[in-house]
Amino acid sequence: MKRLRLILILLLISASSFAADLQLRFMPGFPLLFNSQLKSVICPSVSFDVVPITVRGRDSIFFGLGASMMPLTATGLDPFNEFDFSLNVGYEFMVSDRFSVDLEALAGIWMTGDVSVPGSTKKIPATSGLSWGGRASGYFNLFPELSLGGFIEYRDFPDGNNSFMSKLSFGAAVRYNFTRGLFNSSALDVVYSDLEPIFVEPIFPVFYSRYEDHPFGSITFMNDEKNDITDVKVTVMIEKYMSSPSTCATFDRIAMGEEFTVELTAFLDEAILSSLTAGIAYAEIDVEYKSLSKTLSRKVNVDLQTLGRNNMTWDDDRRAAAFVSSRDGSANFFANYVRSVVTPEMNSSTPENIQLAAAIFSALKAYGINYVLDPASSFTDMRGSAQVDFLQFPYQTLLYHGGDCDDLSILNCALLEVLGIDTAFITCPGHIFIAFDSGVPVENAASVGRCIVQDGKVWIPLEITLCQDTFALARSFGFREWEKYPEERLLIPLKSAWEEYKTVGIADSNPRLDMPAKEDILREFRANRPR
Repeated sequence: MKRLRLILILLLISASSFAADLQLRFMPGFPLLFNSQLKSVICPSVSFDVVPITVRGRDSIFFGLGASMMPLTATGLDPFNEFDFSLNVGYEFMVSDRFSVDLEALAGIWMTGDVSVPGSTKKIPATSGLSWGGRASGYFNLFPELSLGGFIEYRDFPDGNNSFMSKLSFGAAVRYNFTRGLFNSSALDVVYSDLEPIFVEPIFPVFYSRYEDHPFGSITFMNDEKNDITDVKVTVMIEKYMSSPSTCATFDRIAMGEEFTVELTAFLDEAILSSLTAGIAYAEIDVEYKSLSKTLSRKVNVDLQTLGRNNMTWDDDRRAAAFVSSRDGSANFFANYVRSVVTPEMNSSTPENIQLAAAIFSALKAYGINYVLDPASSFTDMRGSAQVDFLQFPYQTLLYHGGDCDDLSILNCALLEVLGIDTAFITCPGHIFIAFDSGVPVENAASVGRCIVQDGKVWIPLEITLCQDTFALARSFGFREWEKYPEERLLIPLKSAWEEYKTVGIADSNPRLDMPAKEDILREFRANRPR
């Protein structure tokens, strides 16, 4: 018995591996016998089938091994049994999602044991022969694995040149699919396209909130069930960075043979911002659906490349806005400290925003901030599709006393935003610097000198890489850079960029800063303050 059980398990595993279903049919029948003096009242039979071939989407060809036993009686003989073993091949025609018809041919051998004669020691010797026939069945499919129905069957049992008997049987039928039942197997398949069925982009921690409604990948499935499926729900779970699965798609009904593509989204925890380096996370995509009233699921595991919280690609320059945070602890402290120092020195003849921008520039110079050329810190992502750059948050640039053009742009924008001054990125080929809102009405733009009028504001460009020069020179170079690229320049207001790429706050953004002396800040401010 244990050996038989082991063989059955191995067969099931093998069938599952080769996409073939294994099923068992139990068919109690009531035979009508011809060409014979024999009688019978019931004929139970079973068939163990393998279903390896699908035709026309949901029809199938199957092969089976059948066995039946028919108790027989006859006048002048003790009751005896006839056994029949057959090989059968059949075609299942799916009339609808719920109804199917099977047509099959059967061929095998039959045999009886010795038959005793009542009141005598005489016995009729055992006999055997070949058998052939056909069967037609109809089924109502309750679940993907369980069907109920009925059958009608004709069998002939030749005995040499004569017919031992012929029979016409009809009865009930129960069919159970082991593959679908025991393994809860789903017939939902991933569609392979260019050998890449699942498209996923690297996960950038700084954009973690964006992935809730902006997909980081997609996957396409095909409904290979033999029927339509309903109540389809697709969820994504990244255990390392999520507390519960996120639903990224639902469908009321998917037709048999229909493909459907799911855009992958996820509600990620803020804890992902603690990721400092690139790594691998494992995502589970779960498609849950109903097939013939039974809930099934198809799970797909995906490897995701997760990058460090300082990583970003430049395929959209607005992305850098996510690093500019007025909630940055160091930026808050630095900007408010500087304002408190220079406020008594400010005059009423120069726009306040310009004076505050000059104060921040002066304080950073006194602080010892430096422009540091980026030593080619970018690298290619796991897919090889984009160059990943390393951008510093404001507190890091203050802590390190320097950074490249994007780091200094992020820092200066953050400091000015803390003071309530609107800022913008200016991008041109291979470079980024900033502009700030002068606070001057558009009609008075000429009063502030070289400026950019856009979106109802008068913007003053500032080349922040000249952080150890003068405020006037930084303004002059900024406007020169703007004019140098009339076709390839962009001015991106931070407020509009934040609508697409939300800013993030870092929990450890408040390191202790050694601020410059007030006298040093005032000395630089007096030298740089616009007259």
